[in-house]
Amino acid sequence: MSQCGIELCASDLTQTLKTLFGNWHRQTEEDTEKMAERKSSDAEAPRPNAKPVETPSPSTESGSGASKVAAEEEAPEEKYRRAGRIAHQVRDEVAPTIKVGVRVLEICEKAEARILELGGQVAFPTNVSINEVAAHYSSPEDDPMVVREGDIVKLDIGVHVDGYIADTAISISFNPALERLVQASREALDKGLELVKPKANAKDIGKVIEDTIRGYGYRPIRELSGHQLDQYLLHGAKSLPNIAVPHGATIEEGEAYALETFATTGTGSVHQTGQYFIFSLLPQRVALRSNGAREIVRLVGRQFRSLPFSRRYLGKHVQKLSLALGLRELITNGFLRQYSVLADVKGSHIAQAEDSFLVTKDGVEILTR
Repeated sequence: MSQCGIELCASDLTQTLKTLFGNWHRQTEEDTEKMAERKSSDAEAPRPNAKPVETPSPSTESGSGASKVAAEEEAPEEKYRRAGRIAHQVRDEVAPTIKVGVRVLEICEKAEARILELGGQVAFPTNVSINEVAAHYSSPEDDPMVVREGDIVKLDIGVHVDGYIADTAISISFNPALERLVQASREALDKGLELVKPKANAKDIGKVIEDTIRGYGYRPIRELSGHQLDQYLLHGAKSLPNIAVPHGATIEEGEAYALETFATTGTGSVHQTGQYFIFSLLPQRVALRSNGAREIVRLVGRQFRSLPFSRRYLGKHVQKLSLALGLRELITNGFLRQYSVLADVKGSHIAQAEDSFLVTKDGVEILTR
């Protein structure tokens, strides 16, 4: 899933988003504990009839006590590898089922169900972004959208094992004229990966990605970038740009990243469309009034921690009216971050390619191939 400043597309706001996600990662346990103590807090002064929310400790792995202990003892590198194998398999199984006439909702649900069947967890809602849409389209409930002749479809899948994430994407074209666009994004990804090694600078990766895409006659999308991965943290502190930049982060041995490339026939810039189908939970000390809001916080806290989730998922567990009222209250009180669907100009086409990797002493270990 792309890093754009996800909700905010300007590059100077990207850092704000990364800071917010980083703060969440560092403070999740502390804030969860504080939220559970609200009933006894004299500092909050809730409104009449408002009940403080108690957020349970998140749970992401099912199975016996023995299997949970084994998972906890497994090294982080092995969890990344398991997540990568699952993501690779799901991507390669689902991609051939994307055909003209297939509903986007069916694609999303098939990918997410298969992740669970293979023993992983969904790291973010499956993105199926078509034509000028670059990122963050994940079908709402009863989505009527279907794949059409002439479309270019981006399938972006995220898997985690105990919070260790693998992120991968592929583009499928139903327009022969766009095959070169798909090839441009793939080649840019491959050339970027060739530069990965300890002490490599991200600015050099961005330059080769931009040069490769422009060599095909297309533009890279400047606001979108690859991103460092960490436990329960989809967008870490370091980014891997799609364009040449004056300064970049230094890549270190032992780090994990997702490198993704976007090639477009459009302007090379994305904007927020105002459609929101993906959310993530932010820590807040606010007393909530509605049962729906409290139910959403408990459900998301247990299942996702800080990771993104879809309205479609909530719709399967929360009654429709409670969901609508709960989401509105949570957004109003700053409990939820909304991820806008991002798009280039209408009529343009975008291709995406993405793999996750570990940085080793010898270079790179690609997790999703």
